[in-house]
Amino acid sequence: MEPQINRDKSRLLADTKFIKLYDLEYQDGTHYYDASRRGPEELFAYKPAAELTTAPPDAASAFVIIELPNEAPKLLLFYEFRYPTGSYMLGVPAGLIDPADFQGPDPVKRAMIREIKEETGITVTSKDTVEVISPCVFTTPGFSDESNALVKAIIHLDDLSSLNHKGAEGTEVFGDFRLVDRKAAMDLLKAGRDETGHYLPLITWAALTYFVSGLWQEI
Repeated sequence: MEPQINRDKSRLLADTKFIKLYDLEYQDGTHYYDASRRGPEELFAYKPAAELTTAPPDAASAFVIIELPNEAPKLLLFYEFRYPTGSYMLGVPAGLIDPADFQGPDPVKRAMIREIKEETGITVTSKDTVEVISPCVFTTPGFSDESNALVKAIIHLDDLSSLNHKGAEGTEVFGDFRLVDRKAAMDLLKAGRDETGHYLPLITWAALTYFVSGLWQEI
């Protein structure tokens, strides 16, 4: 039987600009902590089951495949300093979906095109492809209800001169870009680590898997 939440006894324990911590209490007496970006009225835990199929994600992450003339396709990754781990980790372009993004069509794509520009310097054009491949995934639902849409972006470039991190904002700190072909992506998956020995974030692992599987050419 599905546990039912007791909204009257659930509490907001901490409230900061970017994250909130809730103590969720269920009618069977179970307590569970939930780290969330959402306000009390938007928590997934409070939504009827039917609404979980339509609720928008908090953010979007892009699996960016670069196609250069006379070269094999490559997956675009880069290093970003991740404060909870205290080190640079291999990642993909990603960012929050702003309220303004919902004022027009395709809010996920709108947000993702903006984040690709800010984090890589690439301007998406009409010859490129940007498609949502998963409207909402939960990466750590045992700890947080943070959710991401996953987006495929196939970008055609003449060269790599446009790549830069000049759009970094706030606490964002980026390192080098890394473009990996299928063999290099397979090597990363087999190792489970990058070349510095650091483990891979789950979204990065998913991007590598999506790339080497060839799914980006099918869906």
